[in-house]
Amino acid sequence: MIDAQRQQLETEVLNYYLPQNSYRFMDMDTANPYLLMAAWTNGGNVYTLRIDLKNYPENKPEAYVTKMLRTKTGALMDGPSATMHTLSSHYGFTQICHYGPAAWNFKVSLYKVFIKCRLWLEMYELHLKTGKPMDYYLNHES
Repeated sequence: MIDAQRQQLETEVLNYYLPQNSYRFMDMDTANPYLLMAAWTNGGNVYTLRIDLKNYPENKPEAYVTKMLRTKTGALMDGPSATMHTLSSHYGFTQICHYGPAAWNFKVSLYKVFIKCRLWLEMYELHLKTGKPMDYYLNHES
């Protein structure tokens, strides 16, 4: 679980790159801490991300868009899909695949996780426009 020293470091990094009012650490003194973050896309849409910190930084944190997204055809994005870069949903939210297991290490910052999620959101919006699977834009290499 994230300790106070790591949280302070993460806060410093987030404050450097993001407006302070765009994120909030939640339930940090519980068994299920998480980070809520606002993410703006180039298309002008705003999404809220939830990054679970229960096993962070030792393990890759689970990241969610805080609503259930749908594909261009209207299908729920509620399960694992290699072509759409999603994992099993929780909380009724779409889970984003943001780092492969081989690419994860404890030094990866929450800001880097945010950047991967932000990239995912851009590709999601391209999918909504073109109908092409997200795998067309993203790869599973990193």
